Amino acid sequence: MNRIDTRRFLGGKISKKFFIVAGGTGGHVFPAEQIAKDLLKKNLSLVWIGTSRGPEQNICNRLGIKFIQYDLVGFRGKGLVYKLYSAFKLFLAGLKFFFKYRLFSSQSDQMIVFGGYTSMIALFFPFRTIYAQEQNSIPGSAIRILTNLNYIDKVFLGFNQASNYFKKTKSNFLINSGNPIRDELLDLEPKNIDQLNNLLIIGGSQGSEFLNNLVPKVLREINKDELKIRHQCGSKHKKFTEKAYFQNNVNNQFTICEFIKDMREAYEWCDIVICRGGALTVSELMAVRRSAFIIPIPNSIDNHQVLNANFFEERGFGKVFEQDSDINNMILSLRESILDNASIKSYYEQLNKNSFANSSKIIIDNLNT
Repeated sequence: MNRIDTRRFLGGKISKKFFIVAGGTGGHVFPAEQIAKDLLKKNLSLVWIGTSRGPEQNICNRLGIKFIQYDLVGFRGKGLVYKLYSAFKLFLAGLKFFFKYRLFSSQSDQMIVFGGYTSMIALFFPFRTIYAQEQNSIPGSAIRILTNLNYIDKVFLGFNQASNYFKKTKSNFLINSGNPIRDELLDLEPKNIDQLNNLLIIGGSQGSEFLNNLVPKVLREINKDELKIRHQCGSKHKKFTEKAYFQNNVNNQFTICEFIKDMREAYEWCDIVICRGGALTVSELMAVRRSAFIIPIPNSIDNHQVLNANFFEERGFGKVFEQDSDINNMILSLRESILDNASIKSYYEQLNKNSFANSSKIIIDNLNT
């Protein structure tokens, strides 16, 4: 395992150590990446604790952050035997962490966890300052367990309604920070549009098979020559998605790609986004002031995608569509919304009335660095 001395990226004396705990999925890892970038600017020694199943090790290699990999597995929604197996692996990893890092740590060393089962390693970092960043409208199990055990000193909320699930045990415990967004997406120019010309479909890093099937059917009977489409379909789904567009005789100009390398340019280009209801997607949409038609995953844990999407819709920023068994009804509703220029104009009027804070800056300012 490559361990890069962070000091050569900082050009100065290292004052204290910060443990970043995030792994498994981009929803936990990408907010941690932005916080890590900002912490590096403050002359701190960073150690990232993660897994082998997410993008975190590549991020650490790129940023020059020491990476510790533990073989942890999730426990939510599993049977008793698997939960015991998960607890056993956590216990083994926790002992390794405690005796190698916690036992010899300084009182000034701190930790920030970003949810998911990896966060449970915080149980083996007692009597030190621990922060949590919760991305979703409903807090995940790990952060709730840690807060109930009084391990967490502050919780940074991606959506303020998550505060309903925490007991305010101390002042300044819950902070409505929003979710950290990549620096390159900040400060986009607001849009004032009268009609939808540029449609962006994003299914996340893995793509969305449902959206890849649905959207070509929605666009099939839209007679709007000026409408242009960009569709991010996910890895290994390009041929299938292109075939769906041709089979549905989509006449508009369209581009299909597996990944979007420059999301800032994509957001600048688009007028409306069709997407899922992941916490980071919804937070990015608000930060860049882009309206969306959101179709939440119906079986997400705690139904958090629906709540994230409702937060967006309730503020008049866009519209939510439930994924149900009546696919034909959804196709008709989406098609009508794409052609409803009056509603689209009103979404942008509401977005442009609001200011959205730099969430990463709020979090950094509230850490004891």
